Amino acid sequence: MVKVKDVMKKFVYTVDPEISVDAAARIMTNNRIGSIIVVDKGKPVGIVTDSDIVTVVAKGDDPKKVKLKSLEQRKFITASPEEDLMKVIRTMVKTGVKRMPVIKDGQLLGIVSDKEIMITAPEMIDILSEKLKARVSMVALPHQTISGICELCEGYSDELKNVSGKWACEDCRGD
Repeated sequence: MVKVKDVMKKFVYTVDPEISVDAAARIMTNNRIGSIIVVDKGKPVGIVTDSDIVTVVAKGDDPKKVKLKSLEQRKFITASPEEDLMKVIRTMVKTGVKRMPVIKDGQLLGIVSDKEIMITAPEMIDILSEKLKARVSMVALPHQTISGICELCEGYSDELKNVSGKWACEDCRGD
């Protein structure tokens, strides 16, 4: 299966917890990124996102005076480079995070975000489709009907039949 290291972005912007929210926002804006990793004494300790900056502004706090270290701390959710991407996606959905720093032995190696996942999604769908086809061909006999994706029109059907080695829906078979 696809591993986090296969899709992660390797270059990550980092900042010290002593800088202001304003400075972090300028770095993020200038580099067109939605988050920045906070590193203290060489170790990644948190992530600041565009939504954290919006929260500071919405509260009426001065972004030039608020230090990153004083932002409300939430659980720092990270991924391992060897972790299965599907597991990371489930964690992201469950926790509502859009970005996960990739860390190994306390070192920041990269970041995986919803953007990298969206870029990878078509490839993952192709892999899953091939696995499903292989599994179905072992389970279903040629005269049986199954549920799945029609190999001719690529639509979903609960009435697929094997026609000349391809699973076809009722419309494509012309029954």
